[in-house]
Amino acid sequence: MLSRLEEIIKRANPAYTVEYEELSMMNVSADEIKYTQPFAYIEEFTRGEYGKQRFYNQKTVEAQIWFCRFCQFQSTAREREAIREQIEAEIVLPFMEEYKKEAGLFQPETWKFFTPPPRFDANETSIMLQFDFKELKC
Repeated sequence: MLSRLEEIIKRANPAYTVEYEELSMMNVSADEIKYTQPFAYIEEFTRGEYGKQRFYNQKTVEAQIWFCRFCQFQSTAREREAIREQIEAEIVLPFMEEYKKEAGLFQPETWKFFTPPPRFDANETSIMLQFDFKELKC
């Protein structure tokens, strides 16, 4: 499932580096990302459900993807809002469009988003997109 999400993100905007925690903690990995490099972080799946869709097995996980850019230290709420508008235009909306094109995936009924305080770095600004990632299994 991680690979499919990574492919969708890369199609939506190849400028975004895709990260997910494997060997080291993300807040340590964020220190190695260039200041000008936007990145997406796919949160490790922590809950979901198995079900049936007609004759197929269905797996659903609650996906959380953080789309991030770095900003200046001590930036204002207006500056962070402008960065979030940029993130929304360059990756969030294109990601949702690319997701719709992906075969075998059900479209989320809702796409929830959050604009949390910095999580990985003190000068990070982000939009966290949360949705049900449903995949059919034969």
